[in-house]
Amino acid sequence: MFFALVFLAEFIAVLRKEGPVQVYRLAEAACLFVIAAIFGLRVFYIHFPYVEWLFGIAALLLALLYLHKMISRYRYYSEKNRSMALLVLLFHSSIILFLVSLFLLPFAAKTSELCGIAAFVLLVVFLSVALLKKELPVEGENMSAFGMVRGLKDHSVIIISLFVLFSFYVGLNRIGMLPGIYSDEFPRAYFELVDKASSGKEKKLDGRYPYEDFKDSYDRFLEHQQQRDAKK
Repeated sequence: MFFALVFLAEFIAVLRKEGPVQVYRLAEAACLFVIAAIFGLRVFYIHFPYVEWLFGIAALLLALLYLHKMISRYRYYSEKNRSMALLVLLFHSSIILFLVSLFLLPFAAKTSELCGIAAFVLLVVFLSVALLKKELPVEGENMSAFGMVRGLKDHSVIIISLFVLFSFYVGLNRIGMLPGIYSDEFPRAYFELVDKASSGKEKKLDGRYPYEDFKDSYDRFLEHQQQRDAKK
């Protein structure tokens, strides 16, 4: 939730700044706030109606925003150095595919996974080429790909960092080296049902997910137990 508060503070700061409204910065901060906040709630398995749609819309808008950035930056660097322009495409394509992966996660888990893998491959290719071609001439000065990334005035590095951490966590969790994140409020079976619903493996039956029925039954069980304890 820390990141969510940071993005919210940035959104407010940009909104209160004098001069013309910076629409793209506002949209980026707002989308990142929504995504970070929902991720934070997800850790504690807090769910509310239409959260998947809200999460997906924020991720999709952010992907479109970075598509716009990629096109404008590619045009800028293509006039100065073709190789640097291609590195811009690789870097931004990785971010866009990651965001598309987040957008698809609640609706098409398999496609989301493929997009995530493609994003990771593009990032590895970008890093490999950036290490091999350490400096490229841009407007008479040598510039590295990492220097280009550092010069971007947005949240590209933060998104890529979160993407790498998320990818490593998912990978290590799947091979059993890291446990899932659970709380003590409900039994683990409840969280497993929530995971299946979030990943698209479980579909709604009569307008409800299985974990919602499980929670209702568990709440009734706790209420019954409390009534029994009160009578003793």
